[in-house]
Amino acid sequence: MTARTLLAATAGAVLLAGSGAAAATSVQNPPPPKPPAGAPVPTILSTVREAADGLPGHTVYRPADLKALRKGSLPVIVYGNGACATSNLEGITFLTGLASQGYIVVANGGLDEFPVPGTPETTIAHPEALLAAARWATESKQARKQFDGRVDTTRVGVLGHSCGGVEALAAGTDPIVDAVAGFDTGYLAEPAFGGYGRDRLAGLHTPTLLVNGGPDDVAYQNSIENYALLDVPAVLAGNATAGHVGLVAGLQATEGWQVAADWFDYVLRGDRAAGARFVGPDCGLCGEDGWTIESKGLSR
Repeated sequence: MTARTLLAATAGAVLLAGSGAAAATSVQNPPPPKPPAGAPVPTILSTVREAADGLPGHTVYRPADLKALRKGSLPVIVYGNGACATSNLEGITFLTGLASQGYIVVANGGLDEFPVPGTPETTIAHPEALLAAARWATESKQARKQFDGRVDTTRVGVLGHSCGGVEALAAGTDPIVDAVAGFDTGYLAEPAFGGYGRDRLAGLHTPTLLVNGGPDDVAYQNSIENYALLDVPAVLAGNATAGHVGLVAGLQATEGWQVAADWFDYVLRGDRAAGARFVGPDCGLCGEDGWTIESKGLSR
């Protein structure tokens, strides 16, 4: 059992791998634009979940012992929930795992918000909530105090699941963003979730990861079509058995946060070992059961 798997087990995840054949294709071009961030943080960190001081409607997941880490060493990841919900409890294992890799994760939804069933009429994307979280974490006095100056204010990723992935894609056009990742998501052929359509993909300017849960994922074909339209360096990753929620809120959440952490390590920290999970015909995920990987515009 790896250290990451052990952490996720203690967080309450059920560890099941996918099954099926893996395939890979890649286009080898320049690497991600972000240079290395310096000395890496420890592999596994204990974490805490807390309110965001001065930012109502958001929750922080972060390493517990900030004093053990270098000042300015922790990139920021802002997260949009599935269904664009105002509760992040569904993704608690996923978000905890990501924070354990040395990230300040700021998720939409208050600390004590519980999931409320939505309808198509109420499922509206709010990318401005992600951008508000990014600016709070990198610019506010409250965040500087809460995180004891450990935030790397020059490295920001946006991440989301399903409708929250639409929020991440939309927020990803802002200059503050350095990396984008969306799980089980993509813009629909016709504008939705408040008028967000595929024309917005042209505004992305940073490496972008799209992950789907295989043919049983309602967003499966959509993610493929969105990936085809991307003009930025990108990866399309699929897990054949995860379905729409497995990698974020289900049995395979451990695999999900590992993939997300490796993507942000690659793009934000310039970690080429992490990038090797995604790029090349012998990429790490290519050899794992159930995974298929396609990439363009990236090299190790």
